[in-house]
Amino acid sequence: MKKITSDNLECENNIIDFISSFDLKISSFVNEISNKIKEISFDQEQAITFVLTNDLDSKSVFNNPKKQGIYLFELNLESANLTGTKRETKIKNFAEDWSNKKNNPLFSSGVIKKRLELRANFNEQWLPLYVGKNKDVYKRIIEHIDLSSIKSTYAMKLKERTNLHGLEFRVSIIEIDVNNYDFIVPHIERSLRDIYHPLIGKQ
Repeated sequence: MKKITSDNLECENNIIDFISSFDLKISSFVNEISNKIKEISFDQEQAITFVLTNDLDSKSVFNNPKKQGIYLFELNLESANLTGTKRETKIKNFAEDWSNKKNNPLFSSGVIKKRLELRANFNEQWLPLYVGKNKDVYKRIIEHIDLSSIKSTYAMKLKERTNLHGLEFRVSIIEIDVNNYDFIVPHIERSLRDIYHPLIGKQ
């Protein structure tokens, strides 16, 4: 059995102190990110819009260089195929159609009920639908549109939802080109979810 010396204990205590100090700094940075993120938004002028159809060539629509960052899907509530007159009714009907088992592909993101409740008085044209992150955002966006229902990768799988064909969507991105992506971007994503309250997701 290895003998524990005072030097070993001192070294271990120093490491624990360092980790505790580092943890406090991380918490401080996370709070700073959460506060700063309120000052930025998705660039809607650079957003890409598309109408969902079976013939949609998403690889041509999103033929962009590889970028890492965060993306936002939105639904145009003025799409002709949406049922209802008031926007809040359209959102409710859309959520029901999305959740209907016969329309819901396997391994697909669902409606977040608490966010649906927040939309009772929503009266804007574009409804935030999904916020996500990826080290190749355009590749991930294409997956959300094209991915087959039998694939085990979680995504919206929009084309598989034939009841949504004819609806117009908009996609915006925030490019985040950083070395410490895995540490920084999840906190930004979480903060943006709290701001935009996207209707669809896993969390």
